[in-house]
Amino acid sequence: MMMENWALEIARADIRLAECAAVKPRNLTHGEARLKIDSFALTANNITYAAFGDIMRYWDFFPASEASKGRLPVWGFAEVSESRHPDLPVGDRIYGYFQAASELIVSPAKVTAAGFTDASEHRSALPPAYNRYIRCAGDAGYDPALEAEQMVLQPLFLTGWLLARYLREEGAFGASRVYLTSASSKTAIGMAQCLRDEPLDGVKICALTSSGSSEFVAGLGLYDEVHLYSDIDRLPAGRPSMMVDFAGDATVNRDVHSRLGDQMKANIRVGGAHWEHSAPAQNLPGPKPVFFFAPDHMEKAREALGPGGFQAAYSKDWSAFAASARNWLTFHEFRGARACFDIYNKLIAGDALARDGLTIRP
Repeated sequence: MMMENWALEIARADIRLAECAAVKPRNLTHGEARLKIDSFALTANNITYAAFGDIMRYWDFFPASEASKGRLPVWGFAEVSESRHPDLPVGDRIYGYFQAASELIVSPAKVTAAGFTDASEHRSALPPAYNRYIRCAGDAGYDPALEAEQMVLQPLFLTGWLLARYLREEGAFGASRVYLTSASSKTAIGMAQCLRDEPLDGVKICALTSSGSSEFVAGLGLYDEVHLYSDIDRLPAGRPSMMVDFAGDATVNRDVHSRLGDQMKANIRVGGAHWEHSAPAQNLPGPKPVFFFAPDHMEKAREALGPGGFQAAYSKDWSAFAASARNWLTFHEFRGARACFDIYNKLIAGDALARDGLTIRP
């Protein structure tokens, strides 16, 4: 599977069916730029993108060769290898939202020293947070030594940071316990660290995890309590509680709602790590699960804090998280289309370890 130009293409009807397809490069038109993708991360978050590809329009960002297929969104770094845009020179290093592929063609607009927006027509109605690209030379927070942390963790930490902010705004919905499913996931860890550093008064942050991950989760030192999925029927009853659901497992949802009953105050649905069984059961006791769409909350936070205020608040917390990441996370770099295909299949099967940060160089 040695290909110079390729893209991972996935069957929209069954995301277990994927292939790395050869792609014939096309010529640029005026105003476009070709970004040669240098590296990107693959995490369980990317499987959530695929699992909710149609519902949340993730497939719409990067059209595939056929309407029945989609290209997987990823976060990473690229370099401008060819440009027909006067304000975006060849050689610029770019961070942002790419396809799992060897290149991406963009139509830069609103170009500043800090970055630009991809104004490609098919992206015009999609969430603006995903259409913004950062020029590394104009990013005061960019550190070449932390590129792996930025690719693997920053998109996930941002969601966790926004979730922590949301819980503070809502007073944890009146709960005294917040249960995080898939507590070993990187997004859950980011959220837990934010809530440890700025606690919710009188609220315990509790992990729900598998027996195989329990030691890792407990060793993080971020959770007040660690509970196994197999012990949900022994969760403390009679106390107002809520769940932030990163696993997206219908059985776990049913068991938690059944155990907590009318003490369940909210169920915030974030991810779909357990994508095959993610549809919530009907007629659950307590509140209906509500999906948390991070781009919408990011825009609200930007409006509330102002662009400078948002960046200052977020950057401080991100820097602390990135600096501590290698205490619990080991990074592994792989190369080429075959590695991308193999790791995607490991993630689909749930075989990747939370303590591993996986990156691909196309």
